[in-house]
Amino acid sequence: MITKTGIYVHIPFCESKCFYCNFVSGNYSDKIKEKYIQTLFNEIETIKDKRTIYSIFIGGGTPSVLNSRLIVNLLEKIRSNFNISKNAEITIECNPNSLNYQKLKAYKKAGINRISIGIQSLDDGVLKLIGRRHNKSRAIQAIKMAKDVGFNNINVDLLIGITKNKTIDGDVLFLKKLGVTHISAYMLILEKDTALFEKVKNGTVKLLSEDESIEQYNEYLKTLRKYGFKRYEISNFCLKGCECKHNINYWECGEYYGFGVSAHSYIDGVRYFNSNNILEYIENFNNKTYEKLTDKEKIEELLMLGLRMTKGVKLTSLNQLGYRILENKNALKMLSLNLIKTNTQRLYITYKNFGIENQIILKLI
Repeated sequence: MITKTGIYVHIPFCESKCFYCNFVSGNYSDKIKEKYIQTLFNEIETIKDKRTIYSIFIGGGTPSVLNSRLIVNLLEKIRSNFNISKNAEITIECNPNSLNYQKLKAYKKAGINRISIGIQSLDDGVLKLIGRRHNKSRAIQAIKMAKDVGFNNINVDLLIGITKNKTIDGDVLFLKKLGVTHISAYMLILEKDTALFEKVKNGTVKLLSEDESIEQYNEYLKTLRKYGFKRYEISNFCLKGCECKHNINYWECGEYYGFGVSAHSYIDGVRYFNSNNILEYIENFNNKTYEKLTDKEKIEELLMLGLRMTKGVKLTSLNQLGYRILENKNALKMLSLNLIKTNTQRLYITYKNFGIENQIILKLI
């Protein structure tokens, strides 16, 4: 059932913590950074695997805050321990403020072929509100630099549901003209223990209501489709042929190794993950938590992740685990209501019902 393997590397360093972020990331001392990178390299060296790696994703945090030589060394370390496909997709997440031509050229030379830039918005007011250090001008400059260096697969992240935006059409068209080939448009989730949560709680910041956020999301859907960005997952849109292979592997419950603090791995039906505490990870990266998934849990994950994609879940993957769609009463009812559909190969949620995907998935589990 599982045919491809990916690698995720977590770089938890940032210039500063964004107000909405609850990821394992932050501004650490140079001493901790140095120890962390060495630990990361040591962890990678513990795995000697003959599997072919089809994607590498260097995420964070903000990997681009590191000296480019460290990123080059990181990829060399991975290549020395794994068999990397010649056509592997290799992505690095970047912040506009920490990008420059020297870094981009080093990334390109090292084999990175996909850049993901966290611009979040083209509105300076919104960027200030959510604690981003860059502005619109810097975001545009970062995209142009990546394009100039020769990157033809460029993703940008956008946050939805913060304030009203009357320039959605212009923004999307502008990004396309800049050379952006993939847009990840995420609805803002207000997480506890974040600065933005406290600001909203004490009334110093007022975000869009749920109805306003949905209206804005639907406007993005319409506009992205208008300019040729195909929706292939709930929050991900791309021009033809520019889907993120690494993320698709996650959604199809493929195998992956995760390296670094808080990183998860899934190999041979076993999930294991590292500590969320950077000092604990540095102290003992081998102290991992293991979970062997039952067939029932694998089915649940296939449905929860796979049905996020417009193409849905492979029926053969479900069948191999003993899940028969035509033996599920809830599935039969939803098929009759045209909420879900099947073809010869897949089960999927009909396009107009993606807004209630959670309810549909819970009924199928």
